[in-house]
Amino acid sequence: MLRYTPIVFSLLLIYQAAYAADLSSEMDYYQELPVVLSASRLAQPLSEAPNAMTVIDRKMIVASGFRSIPDLFKLVPGMYVGYYKGSQPFVSYHGSPDQYARRMQVMIDGRSIYMPPMSMVDWTTLPITLDDIERIEVIRGPAAASHGANSTQGVISIITREAGEMGGTQLSVTRGGKGVNDVSARFGKRGETLDYRMTLAYTADNGFDNLTAPPNDYPITKSQALDLLYNSHDSNQARLFNYRADYHPNAIDRFDVQFGFNRNAKNVGWTDSTGNPVHDLFATAGFLQLGWVRVFENDSELKVGYYHIRHDQHETFLTTLLPQFIAQSVKVDRDEIEVQHTLPFSASNRLVYGAAYRQDRTDSQYSSLAPIAPAYVSSLSTAEWRLFAHDEWRITPRLLLNSGGMLERDGFGNNRLSPRVALNFHATAQQTFRTGISAAYRTPSLMERNFPALQPGELFVVNATTRSPGFRPERLISREIGYLGEFHDWNTTLDLRLFSDLLSDGGFQNTATTYTNGMSAEYRGLEATLKHSFNENSELTVNVARESASSNAAALAAAGFRAFRSACPGNNDTVACSTPRNNASALYSRRFSGDMSFSAAWYYQDAMQPLDRGVIDYQPIQRRMDARIAKTFNQGGGTKVDVALVLQNLFDAKYTDYVANNVFNRRGYVTLTLDW
Repeated sequence: MLRYTPIVFSLLLIYQAAYAADLSSEMDYYQELPVVLSASRLAQPLSEAPNAMTVIDRKMIVASGFRSIPDLFKLVPGMYVGYYKGSQPFVSYHGSPDQYARRMQVMIDGRSIYMPPMSMVDWTTLPITLDDIERIEVIRGPAAASHGANSTQGVISIITREAGEMGGTQLSVTRGGKGVNDVSARFGKRGETLDYRMTLAYTADNGFDNLTAPPNDYPITKSQALDLLYNSHDSNQARLFNYRADYHPNAIDRFDVQFGFNRNAKNVGWTDSTGNPVHDLFATAGFLQLGWVRVFENDSELKVGYYHIRHDQHETFLTTLLPQFIAQSVKVDRDEIEVQHTLPFSASNRLVYGAAYRQDRTDSQYSSLAPIAPAYVSSLSTAEWRLFAHDEWRITPRLLLNSGGMLERDGFGNNRLSPRVALNFHATAQQTFRTGISAAYRTPSLMERNFPALQPGELFVVNATTRSPGFRPERLISREIGYLGEFHDWNTTLDLRLFSDLLSDGGFQNTATTYTNGMSAEYRGLEATLKHSFNENSELTVNVARESASSNAAALAAAGFRAFRSACPGNNDTVACSTPRNNASALYSRRFSGDMSFSAAWYYQDAMQPLDRGVIDYQPIQRRMDARIAKTFNQGGGTKVDVALVLQNLFDAKYTDYVANNVFNRRGYVTLTLDW
């Protein structure tokens, strides 16, 4: 269907020439749509962005009732949220590639948290809470032209609340089942030239429930029963702090300072494992971010930013595999500086361009505490630079061309250009069609290029000896057709996306210690988001995605590569059966008189076989209903008390999540919040 794109747009251009109505009054409409910043690095109404996007705003965050950030992405069509353990979530697009989700870029206020050596996001160590988030912009599809390598599936851009939005003090306490125990304190002040806010928080829970019967009626041995039925060792505790200050001494300059810290302890390992027994994994994460923005008389803007990230992890445990005590640690440091200039040439043309330099350093250590103590220490560093540019050209009042790209040299010496072109046609002020094509690359992780030193446990201690020197970046070509329409008479908006993503040079583990290229796959599908306002106090959002995947996995399995041996009955394509055919979500919220509110959410996902798991971890259809009810008590003098009750999996559909051990039963919690 995508091959008919040129014909479709030729007809639209003919329609434009024949259409004589004056658009001057209609153009104001575009500002009513959400303005996004992530797609092109330019502030654009959603109807003029070069990519399909989902915006999760503050109201949706509250209405969802979620207490963890990854769960929010259940509200994005085509997104997959999985849990290797309750303390180890991951987020991906197009199903489940593996537990690390290496093709999804994630940023917080512009700083990438997609970290080596695994090139993954450790969601449990983020030094922010849900209350710190203003909105989340999700680019559904490649965005390497704006955000570089490892944006092949999409980009999650988390935007925190401005320092000036917090003028007072807030205390919040959450208690509930499965050990849910959260406490937070937030306070801030708005000033004439200086605004600041601060958050202190503690979060804890006991993860998933225990299995009471073998999953999927799968016959298991006594040893497997011990490991599966009584293996709820995935508790998580985090203590975090973050601070943000905005200094605006005049009308043209703005300085932003942020820093934060997270100390996390998660329960990992398995009950009956000889090499990875149950133990605690400790992680400490911190960051410092500095920014300066200057606005010039011609409305051009100069932005300079720097950030430093430090992420330390360590674990010590007794293994019966050798047997001996094992101690291992991994420390990661990242420094990045970026300069960006936005230049409006005219009322119909804007350009943003810039450059960035990043340096990553990974230090890892593995040692045995036995009398004869083998030890392994490694230190690796990589440096990369990026040049980027994006141009927005309004060819006519109806026709907008977004074009740009990013030239990168990654830490392994690969030079790559990631271009993107998108054409947005406003058939009317309320009806927009978009077509686009882009290329993106994924840089191999340190672990893939330098296979870990042999050791058990959760951490990957990187080997300084290169084992996969010929492992190249993966490449993805994406084509899409989109439609965005607003129907004022019905108070409804509709967002449609038809896409085809072709992955080539896909990487996989071909021996015990090496990775190679050779996997290819195509993902095709349709995504839709419908938003409807019944009135000013009642909204409904519905997301639907239907997609299919095909790959050469069966041929690779026939060639003897174990990574692609299928666990799917009747289907030898492991990539296809790891992609849910359908997924959907619906979020309804209603505000009543008397400062009461109610929201309900429904989530659905087709059955799938996780790509890197065995048949025992086959994931059946997921159906889940959540509900939230809240009441606000105004005490006068600016003081108010909020009480909210959240029930998750309301009808107790006992589903497993990614791994058979992860059983999600009905649970609930209550939150009490005091503001003054």
